[in-house]
Amino acid sequence: MDLQDALVDVWEFPTGRGFRALAPIKRGEVYLKVPFEMCWSAEKARQSYKELNELKGLASPDEDVMALHLLLERFKGDAGGTTIAVRPSSFLIGGWNAEHIRSLPRSFDMLPHWSEAELGELEEPDLANTAKRLAAQVRADYSAVARAAENIGENWLEAHGIDFESFFWAKSVLWSRCVDFSSELLASAGLSVVGKEHCRLLVPGFDMANHDHRLVGTGRTHTILEDGNVALVASVDYEKGEEVRIFYEKADNNRLLLWYGFVVEENPFDAAHIRLPVDPKAGPRLEKLGAVMDTWHGKVLAQCRMTLAEPLPEAAILAAAFCQNLIPPESQEPLTARQELEALRFLQRCLPKAEEPGPLPPPSNWRSYCAAVVRGFSPLIQLAFHRMVEAKMISALAAAK
Repeated sequence: MDLQDALVDVWEFPTGRGFRALAPIKRGEVYLKVPFEMCWSAEKARQSYKELNELKGLASPDEDVMALHLLLERFKGDAGGTTIAVRPSSFLIGGWNAEHIRSLPRSFDMLPHWSEAELGELEEPDLANTAKRLAAQVRADYSAVARAAENIGENWLEAHGIDFESFFWAKSVLWSRCVDFSSELLASAGLSVVGKEHCRLLVPGFDMANHDHRLVGTGRTHTILEDGNVALVASVDYEKGEEVRIFYEKADNNRLLLWYGFVVEENPFDAAHIRLPVDPKAGPRLEKLGAVMDTWHGKVLAQCRMTLAEPLPEAAILAAAFCQNLIPPESQEPLTARQELEALRFLQRCLPKAEEPGPLPPPSNWRSYCAAVVRGFSPLIQLAFHRMVEAKMISALAAAK
């Protein structure tokens, strides 16, 4: 894409296409600006095609009209035409945002696009079922669009090259690439507010920026400037030639794969939980350590979050001590070495020890690679948990002597 006055260009890195810094970029510096009028939105779709205002009974009205807008503009390119260069983008005569459309992927790896056999590789039935439900929802959305389109004119969808597969493609573009902006942010830039808390935009160029989980907590990476431009802002310093990334969200690999089509090895947001029944009086102390109290069939459970960075949280050891009545539920005293040792032995019995997962497939076999990363988390967290339990037990044994 043609990125006017940008501090980045699009570059093929070993990990894929992304933004490359053309010069050193400082934290807080705007490195890409896109005029608001070049962004896709539900409001823009309805302004551009009056027919879209006539579609009634849609399941996801704003998202569906945005998807149809993408397809209507893409159809103009598919039908043939002459491309002319006009800053800040290139246009197909009679079309809009044609260069952006050409830059979009032709296929997606989000889970709703996976086959039954591919979903089976995940070995995560709940995740696979979520993907199937999402794919079924797209089909239901398309059926609603088809019914609504009958009121516009006979064969209106077919006349514009729109079928279920193309509709699924357009919805996937929006799922993986849209950004939400608050109505307050739009209003502060003097832009129209459509009476909703958020405005969802598909911003040309933004979709070239890849996710970096390490940027969590470094600040907002996208904003709307006072001049009405939608902008990307560096949340850390970058040297010339480095890949400039943004932070999508605090997402585990299940969510990343479901909505974006990729995974992160050793994702810090991947987590498992150990749940132990405790006396309700133990709740306040456990909550201070990060446990979440829940109820199940009349029992109070302490839910303790385990990650690869912290596979054995302190809350789990204390919950095990309460569960085994090693200390009174109201106790605020620290565990003795012997109490800690008994709690650790109990935890060791609670969670089975897994075998080391095998090597990952090469990323060139992308879906199998992603499935292996997802299903590999469970054995990895179990192994890390048991290593930490054993290390703690050695320390507790030494202290108990």
